[in-house]
Amino acid sequence: MVLAGFLLLSTAIFAPADLHPAATVIGATIADPSQQAWFLGWLPYAIAHHVNPLFSTSVISQTGVNMMWNTWIPLPALLLSPLTLLAGPVAGFDAAVTLGVALSGWCMYLAASRFVRRIGAAVLAGAAYCFSPFMFDQAYAGHSNMVIALVPPLMLLAVDTILVRQNVSSRRAGLLFGTLMTAQFFITEELLASEAVVVAVAVGWVAIAGRRHLAARWRFAARSLGWALLLFLPLVAYPIWFQFLGPAVPVRVIGDKNFFVTDLVNILLPSTAQGVEPGFAHDIALRYSGNSGEWGGYLGLPMLAVIAWTAWREWRRPLVRVSCAVAGTVLIISLGSTLHVAGIDTHVPLPGLVLAHIPVLDNLLPARFALYVALLTALLFGVFVDSLPPGRRSAQIVAFCSVAIALAFLPPLPFPTRPAVTPAYFTASPPLIEPGSTLLVVPFAHDFYSTEAMLWQAEAGISFSMPEGYIINRQPSGVAGQGPPPSATSITLDGISSGAVGATRVAPAQRAQMLNELRAWHVSGVVLGPMDRRQAMLQFLTLLLGPPSSQQSAVTVWVVRPG
Repeated sequence: MVLAGFLLLSTAIFAPADLHPAATVIGATIADPSQQAWFLGWLPYAIAHHVNPLFSTSVISQTGVNMMWNTWIPLPALLLSPLTLLAGPVAGFDAAVTLGVALSGWCMYLAASRFVRRIGAAVLAGAAYCFSPFMFDQAYAGHSNMVIALVPPLMLLAVDTILVRQNVSSRRAGLLFGTLMTAQFFITEELLASEAVVVAVAVGWVAIAGRRHLAARWRFAARSLGWALLLFLPLVAYPIWFQFLGPAVPVRVIGDKNFFVTDLVNILLPSTAQGVEPGFAHDIALRYSGNSGEWGGYLGLPMLAVIAWTAWREWRRPLVRVSCAVAGTVLIISLGSTLHVAGIDTHVPLPGLVLAHIPVLDNLLPARFALYVALLTALLFGVFVDSLPPGRRSAQIVAFCSVAIALAFLPPLPFPTRPAVTPAYFTASPPLIEPGSTLLVVPFAHDFYSTEAMLWQAEAGISFSMPEGYIINRQPSGVAGQGPPPSATSITLDGISSGAVGATRVAPAQRAQMLNELRAWHVSGVVLGPMDRRQAMLQFLTLLLGPPSSQQSAVTVWVVRPG
């Protein structure tokens, strides 16, 4: 019943997209949802065609892409593959977000049930977690990999069992912990890495709080960790090897490690992912570091007041002391390497500076540690509700606090969505595209502002390859980039798309270089779809390739002959 309740609430919030699952994506942008939809379509394609799912030449075909350095979600993609194959990757993406939020709340309810006596308190803790500003902010940005956050609450249970209760065998505790680690690895590797940091912080605070009992407990914890690694390492050994020693491995992924951070003011002031955002708060939010998809550190005055009251009244409880200490530490980590206040980098150093210099972990976005702050504050909210004595007055207090927190957390309603319409050319039956061919799709997909080709390719069942794609890829310099290496083709097409270059003003030498690139990429066709400044692009491609070979509703096609 609790799971059904969370699912109904999640579906109601995302109803504008869930009611039109094949043509509308959840989120305020089409960019990352298109990428996530492609990831959902890639895994069933790779399995059906017996290709390594860890490496793809379907996008950026000239070099290929190492999927382990991307935000793909292999386990959800596998579980949702029947829906993706039947209804399309857009429906799969909407389902991933809707189910991810609901299941995250349900798992938080299960975790909170261990620490509170009343079912209502556990349910409210689950709701405060899955409908937190962090979750809405990530859904607002179309990050399905971050809203499928059902493992962190279960990790809370596992750590409590291993470090505190130790009421089962070390083998059972360890194997359960290893199962969670493995599941998280194949949901999204980024959360597993950040969970490792948070677990280390939690172990430190538990050790301080229970140092008198530490000697009697560390052996059980060590044995449990051994069993966990015994299960985990064989299952992830090959993907990890492929990630660091396979093809197309970037040297560095995150360039500015202090860019996507939680602004100190964001803790108190809502951002674009909240429905109630005063004008002055909106003006301040526009100055935050990073983009609006990473402004999920908001807690709000009602939640902060509840946490402060709970800490004051229940400080004698180790659970409250450790939860407050871990939440505070993780909140500081989310602030990044230096303190940002109202969009101003004060250059005051913070502990996150250490994390920014640890290999692998330096690729974590500090702002996303706000997820664990949301988890622990939700747990403390459950403790607050559970600590009140039975009675009408307590029920009124709970109702008042719940409504106040809900109003503070409430997202914009109706929740932002974007149309995701694919030209019929890509989904025609029988197919109009020769399977296995390489097409140049325009608008050229290479950054956040040009992702339509990824979506259209996913809707076509990834039946063709492209020399483009909005996806993390190794650049010629060795560092990671969000797209293919720069080329005359990408520069010219981008210039015409933005209006910076006139269709007839491209130099003959540059046109010749583009034709050489099309030959080198083995492009057999060019497809022009709906886009801004389409007439200018049509004029240029006709100048480059000659008259179009065919016109298919909203799509113009050129067949490129070999040589």
